[in-house]
Amino acid sequence: MTHYIKTLSLLFLVTLLFSCKNTKRDIMKQSDVVTDSINETDKKTIRAIGETLTPNAKKKVENWVAYKQLDNLLDNFYSSSPNEVLNLSKELSTTTKQLKDSIKIERFKQPDVLIRINVIHNYALRLADMSTIPSITADEVKEETQNILDAFSALNSKINNLTKTEELEEELKEYDAPILLEREDSLLTKDLK
Repeated sequence: MTHYIKTLSLLFLVTLLFSCKNTKRDIMKQSDVVTDSINETDKKTIRAIGETLTPNAKKKVENWVAYKQLDNLLDNFYSSSPNEVLNLSKELSTTTKQLKDSIKIERFKQPDVLIRINVIHNYALRLADMSTIPSITADEVKEETQNILDAFSALNSKINNLTKTEELEEELKEYDAPILLEREDSLLTKDLK
């Protein structure tokens, strides 16, 4: 009888060991599979191109290498899937940092331009952070991408406006016309000098 109990105990122990070993393998197999909330088959989104630079504004920024790099990089964002955007996010944040640090045109060092550049950089940093979060959704990536493109469009709009303003100021300097001053009893004229 003791021999029977020993055999049964040994059989129970062996069965227990093998069953634990199999469970351990199953757990490892399940944990080895990392799922991403953004599916590889996400379709590309085609976005409208915002404001682009006018020919005169392009001449103004033609020597601004960081701007050109950002413009070329953002071309990839107009037609891209969320995974492609996340893969480019680190490069985008680096490029926007270079843009901030490389402003050579004195007029662009003013707050109205710097604010727009900072907005683009902050959105790029947020997108780079999103690339490290596994539970991020495709819609959140698309929204952040659109924010970046809108901010870049706003920067282009500001550069266009500044260029146009400077052109108008130059034209006004060349224009020599009398200014009419109105008084209660008569009109006086004064030449601009």
